[in-house]
Amino acid sequence: MKLNNNLQISLSPQFAILWYSIIAGLLSVGLMAFVVLNIEVQERAHIDRVTQTSANGIKMLLEEDIQEQVISLTKLADLYKTPLLTRPSETSSENWDMISKDFYETKHGYQALVWVDKSFNLVKIIPIKGKQTTVSFDSAIKDPEHLAELRAMQITMPTTAILLQSSLKNQGLGIYVPVISITQSGKELDSFIGGVVLFEAYIKKVIPSYLLTEHQFTLFIDEQEIYSDPPKNAVMPSAWIRRASFTVGTQTWQIDLAPKSKFLSRTHFHMMKILIVLGILLSFFIAVAVYTGLFAANKAHIIIDDRKKTKQLLHNLPGMAYQALNKKNWPMILVSEGSQTLTGYTKLEFEQYKVLWGSLIHPDDYERVRKTISNASKKGHVFELEYRIKTLSNEIKLVLDRGETVRSTYNNEVVIEGFISDITSIKQVESDLIDSDAFSETIVNSVVEAVITIDEKGFVKSFNNAANKMFGYSSAEIKDQALTTLMPKTYADKHDKYLTQYLSTNQAHIIGKGRELVAKRKDGTTFPIHLSVSEFQNNEKRMFVGLIRDITQQRASQNQIGLHTEQLAHADRLNALGEMAAGIAHEINQPLTAISLYSQTAKNYCDSEQFEKLPAIFEKMSEHARRAGAVIESVQIMTRQGDRIKEVVSCQILIDEVIKLAESEANLREITIHAFVSNKVTDLFVDRVQIQQVILNLLRNGMEAMHAIRYKKGTMITIKAILNTASCVEIAIEDRGCGLSEKIIKKLFTPFLTTKKNGTGIGLSISKRIIEEHGGYIYFANNKSAGATFFFTLPVHNLRDQNEELNANPNKTANGN
Repeated sequence: MKLNNNLQISLSPQFAILWYSIIAGLLSVGLMAFVVLNIEVQERAHIDRVTQTSANGIKMLLEEDIQEQVISLTKLADLYKTPLLTRPSETSSENWDMISKDFYETKHGYQALVWVDKSFNLVKIIPIKGKQTTVSFDSAIKDPEHLAELRAMQITMPTTAILLQSSLKNQGLGIYVPVISITQSGKELDSFIGGVVLFEAYIKKVIPSYLLTEHQFTLFIDEQEIYSDPPKNAVMPSAWIRRASFTVGTQTWQIDLAPKSKFLSRTHFHMMKILIVLGILLSFFIAVAVYTGLFAANKAHIIIDDRKKTKQLLHNLPGMAYQALNKKNWPMILVSEGSQTLTGYTKLEFEQYKVLWGSLIHPDDYERVRKTISNASKKGHVFELEYRIKTLSNEIKLVLDRGETVRSTYNNEVVIEGFISDITSIKQVESDLIDSDAFSETIVNSVVEAVITIDEKGFVKSFNNAANKMFGYSSAEIKDQALTTLMPKTYADKHDKYLTQYLSTNQAHIIGKGRELVAKRKDGTTFPIHLSVSEFQNNEKRMFVGLIRDITQQRASQNQIGLHTEQLAHADRLNALGEMAAGIAHEINQPLTAISLYSQTAKNYCDSEQFEKLPAIFEKMSEHARRAGAVIESVQIMTRQGDRIKEVVSCQILIDEVIKLAESEANLREITIHAFVSNKVTDLFVDRVQIQQVILNLLRNGMEAMHAIRYKKGTMITIKAILNTASCVEIAIEDRGCGLSEKIIKKLFTPFLTTKKNGTGIGLSISKRIIEEHGGYIYFANNKSAGATFFFTLPVHNLRDQNEELNANPNKTANGN
């Protein structure tokens, strides 16, 4: 179902079934409504036809009876036209009574017979007694207009008089026929013979009762209501009224007929209600039937689909699903298609009992299998066991059988349902894993370095033998304890922070890197270690393995080597200063000579009393004294021996200080030192004296190489400092000397290798060690034109690196304290 071609609604099968059932119910309701409406229309038409037919029948009965009444009165009146009788006015009462009585008794329907004169005055009436309704009828026919009408009529035409009303207020009708007298002059109106009819009795006599039982009848004469059955207080439904009319003389008779309310309620509306209720019930039953049918069809579809899925699932499973009788050797009622892969026997062979499962079980395992299944069957428990089977190809397989006993829904018999899978390879893998774990554990415990495994929460999970000896804890004591137990407080406070940061950002701080730290033993003593951390996944959990090496002896050896190196470096510096002594003496001699000359000049100014010139002389003497002091201070720094400290130094200042120190020797050799420091070069965090020693050593080597070829390629030596990468400064010393031979290149940084007559051969090796200790490296290249260039790199100063260095060496500070 789609809404606006954009929103798509997915209906579940249950909701779709309910929706379709509702639609079916609504359609059936619509159909039943159509049928009921059609029946209602047909019923209304039928009632209309019956009512109209009844109205026409009543009309015909009334019309025929009135005509018959007129004819009978006409015949009575005609008696007086014959010579047998005298004129009506002269007829004796006995004669009138005999004729009229005979006529009255034979012609039913009249309430009375009257003889009136021309003026409609009553002359004679029959019957006289017992008919109170006939009294004073003459008073009802004194209408002047009607009398004038009667007199004006042709005497040969019968007429219907105006409506009459008896003394008992009952309405009636007077039918009058003229009596013609034959005289010598012709015919002449003598009088009238009339019959009086009361409508209530007349209607009941003329109209059969069955026509009025179910209908409401009203009679109108000239649009005046004359008679109503039931009485007037009963309202006739206008929608159901049917009419019929006819004329009697000059009068128009109209008959209104309508079915009674009780009749409609009983026959029509009651039936419509029944039909509507039946329609609703039928629609409901149709909706329920549709829902039941669709639900059953959907259920059948689901069952068929589930069977297909189950069959496909069982087909894809690496094993055999089964249903077996709980009898000897367990005959198979049903097996999946995996039976052939598992045993080599087909599904049909098992289900036709050509192969019994018990015959495939290894004889040594059969009794154990039987007892296990029997006990589980008695207790109603699930069983699970491993045993061996022999396949069609005589291959022995180890299987896992898991099942339970259930009662069959077909024959109420106890059967076994379960699943059998081949675990031969799994068991082999498990055995291999056990062997591998044992082998790995043996290797880990045999290494001389401590191996510790922790989880992502920082809790210890494994502790090898070397770790036990190194830290003094047993594996049971330290397992599931926080790793911070093995750290001094300085490192323990930061460990959790580093681990949390790595788990959230995956930015390694220690992981994947080797570094030196301080650890704590069980007795509280601390010792230096080298730690390498690696990460691995274990059952979707992150684990970390730390490889720890005790470097106490290594640190002592390094300190000894460092001390020895510092002694050699000190000796090298002293040797260099000895070679630079002449230049240094020259540098010191110049300001001393100048001071002596300025002192003599000042004495002369005093003798000549030129005191105003003395301040300038004294300022120049002070300047030369400071110059001599700076040279002596530089020499003192270079000759100082002891622990060195790192500090933040500008690269420009560092190079300028070295140039000042080497400037005296350069002047003696007539060599110009040119320096270039890039604007991008930043500060360095180094041991100032050591780096200056490296630069000074490379400068002196370059100047000696240029002196060896007597400055044939020039007298300029260059120092360059550029930002090589975002985190590395490269310093290069480029000379115009003789370059390096292949023989020297191979052993260039080897200790005690020298080409000088009085050289120690330790300058380059010491320089290499200093640069590497600062995290850089040193290399060289012969120039294309002449000479060689020595390069070394130093890391750009980073405050975090400085803090880490201080944390790793808590006994050191940036100011040396």
